[in-house]
Amino acid sequence: MGTITDEMKDDILRLLRLCGIPWVESPSEAEAQCAALERLGLVDGVVTEDSDIFVFGGQKVYKGHRARAGPGQGQARRPRDAPGRDYTDGVRGVGIVNGMEVLRAFPPAADGVEGVHGGLSRFRDWMDGIGDVLPDDATPPEVAFHGKHRSARARWAAPADFPSRGIITAYLRPAVDTSRTRFTWARPDLDALQRFCADTLGWEREETARVVGPVLKVLESTSTQTRLESYFMRYEDNVTFGKVKIKALSKT
Repeated sequence: MGTITDEMKDDILRLLRLCGIPWVESPSEAEAQCAALERLGLVDGVVTEDSDIFVFGGQKVYKGHRARAGPGQGQARRPRDAPGRDYTDGVRGVGIVNGMEVLRAFPPAADGVEGVHGGLSRFRDWMDGIGDVLPDDATPPEVAFHGKHRSARARWAAPADFPSRGIITAYLRPAVDTSRTRFTWARPDLDALQRFCADTLGWEREETARVVGPVLKVLESTSTQTRLESYFMRYEDNVTFGKVKIKALSKT
């Protein structure tokens, strides 16, 4: 996907409004906002391919069209600083397998920023050679780690600020919209949609009407709440969309 410009974003939000689809703009990470909406009881689940949703506390996640129960947020957040994620490059040479070994050998405290920071700080001391002598309270996993990965310290390299308190805080206390206002759906505005699609996509009015028509027909034919999937086209409907006029949009 190419870069989303402010103009493209405004067009998308305008299109959602014209279609009667509610939306919320996240002040930070999208997955953090989605997890917050789930905690607030405003959505039944989250559709995403980004595993960070579990770190932010997502519970019912639809990935690859299947719902999966998420692990606890404390369990999920711990590996993120070592292998690297959106906020950091992590430790060069440490992947998800070694990352889990690090966490078993240098477990953080049960809760809180200080605990997570403390566990990874002990790992940093080991990388810097400070922990060559095993402490008296070394656990069996830590003893095994020292023996298995002693030579790896020459290959692994951490950023100067590792472990970063800011990164842990970004996952534990992300900026999100916590409004409890419930979403409401509205009827699509066909006339406004026809003007919008003509201006931005180069569609004829008849082309827009053909695409939006089935949605309006469903809305007009029932007096009860329509299931969500009824609002969308199916592959077997053989509905084809007009070509996008703007090259930047066609690449996204």
